[in-house]
Amino acid sequence: MMNQTTRKNGYVRGALTFAVLATIMFALYVAGKVAGMDQAAIAFAESIRSDAGTAFFRFVTNLGGGMFLVPVAVIMFVVLYIKKYRVEAMFVLISLGASEIANELLKLFFGRPRPSGINLIELPESFSFPSGHAMIGPAFYCMVAWWITQWFAEKRWSSLLQPAVFIFVALLALSRVYLGVHYLSDVLTGFFLSMCWYYLLRLGYEGWMGRRSTVVDPIPHSR
Repeated sequence: MMNQTTRKNGYVRGALTFAVLATIMFALYVAGKVAGMDQAAIAFAESIRSDAGTAFFRFVTNLGGGMFLVPVAVIMFVVLYIKKYRVEAMFVLISLGASEIANELLKLFFGRPRPSGINLIELPESFSFPSGHAMIGPAFYCMVAWWITQWFAEKRWSSLLQPAVFIFVALLALSRVYLGVHYLSDVLTGFFLSMCWYYLLRLGYEGWMGRRSTVVDPIPHSR
């Protein structure tokens, strides 16, 4: 098993990697060099649209919206708090709250209009850059998946959970391009920021919990 220093170094490397990727996207956007990738992504999305694909991505995108995430987060917070897992409960709020605030501030700062005339769902009233769905939900889902893999490490399916969730959050982000409510550059920037935040959350969580090599299992198991 990796020791604590090795794990933390891995979190730092992960956060830095995605921070660099996000910085590159910001630089490309400010320099006006994202139009090519955005138009290519729009053309590709329009070429693969189908009734089944639209229904699928409508469902997926709803799992990254506030109407779904807020109730889920509230329920998780209450359950964890009642079970006296206050640190985890706090991190549930931090993971969503901080990224929501940061996303709103970035949208207001850049003020990029959303794509128009290609949307399959109603265009939100907020600005486009970076994507909120790509920036807020992925870190939250990945953090929860990581906790679950720690709590159920003895289960065979636990090793598959994090890869499956990563695929899901990637589809969640890409659903915004498919549905025509975001540009690809919006989504990539938001996703890179979210993954950076995810690694920072893991780093902060382990630091808060102290120098432990394992995470305490909050779920009682019958013997």
